[in-house]
Amino acid sequence: MTASHASPCPASADAVDRSEDLPAGHGLLDENGYILEVNHPLAALLGATPGQLARQAFGHFVLADDQDFFERFHRRLFDSGEPQACELRICRPDGAIRWLHLAAVLCREARSVPTGRIVASDFTPYKETEHFLRRLAVLLAQVNQAVVCYRERRELFREVCRAAVEHGRIRLAWIGLVDAATGQLQPVAHAGHEEGYLQAIHVNVKPGSAFSQDPSAQAILRNRIVVAFDSDANGAASPWRHEALKRGYRASVAVPFQLDGRPIGAFNLHVDAPAFRSAEELDLLRRIGATLSFALDGFELEDRRQRAEAALRDSEAQNRAFIRAIPDLIFLNRRDGEYLAVHAPAPELLAAPPDVVLHRKVGDLLPKPVAARCLKAIAAALDAHALKKLTYSLPLHGRPHRFEARIAPCTFDTVLTIVRDITELQPPRKKPRRKKTHRA
Repeated sequence: MTASHASPCPASADAVDRSEDLPAGHGLLDENGYILEVNHPLAALLGATPGQLARQAFGHFVLADDQDFFERFHRRLFDSGEPQACELRICRPDGAIRWLHLAAVLCREARSVPTGRIVASDFTPYKETEHFLRRLAVLLAQVNQAVVCYRERRELFREVCRAAVEHGRIRLAWIGLVDAATGQLQPVAHAGHEEGYLQAIHVNVKPGSAFSQDPSAQAILRNRIVVAFDSDANGAASPWRHEALKRGYRASVAVPFQLDGRPIGAFNLHVDAPAFRSAEELDLLRRIGATLSFALDGFELEDRRQRAEAALRDSEAQNRAFIRAIPDLIFLNRRDGEYLAVHAPAPELLAAPPDVVLHRKVGDLLPKPVAARCLKAIAAALDAHALKKLTYSLPLHGRPHRFEARIAPCTFDTVLTIVRDITELQPPRKKPRRKKTHRA
């Protein structure tokens, strides 16, 4: 765009009068982008008076990053003669940034040269909401990623607060957990401009308590998202609202999260501009709360699994210690007599080495009469669900040994057999000799 110092042509009085009645900003630009006329709404958008804006380049107010948008918009209007529209940001003299929607048509009015008639609409609140929605969507993605990466509650909470400040551009993010013993809400993680806020407030979740009116406590008590604004009349004298205003928190939201379906804490966000008004924003916040609840349930399940595994390991260690302390032979047998496990403190008492005994059957290792008695006792123990006993003798290493077997049902198809060598305790009884008779 080239600069020009030609005197601007005044608009007709009727056109100027009509523009003052428009609710939107209205003005005229020349082919070089200089302001010819503006109504009071447009002057107010630009942060000046109509008289101050005369002979100024409209591009002077456009943010540097958006200058290309305005130049293309202006050039196409005068080159093509077709209506044009664009969105851009302006920077007012007070430093405030506003989003404008510009629409323009080319007209001549009573002039000898074409002029651009523009209508400017301020849609900053909508853009701020759009940008905030994007930041919340990014925050939700970061929370999902943190749930995958972290396996400890406090680490997750710290990462979520950090992500809210860095990616969501939240002024303060903090997480509070309910102390089950006292009912107090204890801050466990935070990020951003805290500036002593969490030490200045005291919150509990006791219904009816004066200290339970804070949004975070109400979110937990009601199990729903609670939003608070600096303009709210309710709680105007509350200590947390006073402390929030001191630190520039214009709006806050408390998002409850659960463990096993019971609210146990809240994710709190404080921002320096009005926010948390749209249904889309609240939906993203609910999804963040649901993600945190899902993560906590997963952590709890993992903790329970680890505790159960530790208890099982302890139990198995105890059982192994008990078994090692037993001097008897111990077997795990199926109904058909197969040896599934062998414990032999004295391997010399076995009919074969332990590695040979394993997965062989009783009939393969014991004499047929002894094997038949053992199989019968195993079947009786399984069928009656009761302990069975039997004694038998086996020749081992050139001398007879006497054994006592106790057979107890273990599962529907297995028994635990404890065999004790009772050779020295109960020697086998000898058959009495028949007395010789003398014939006459």
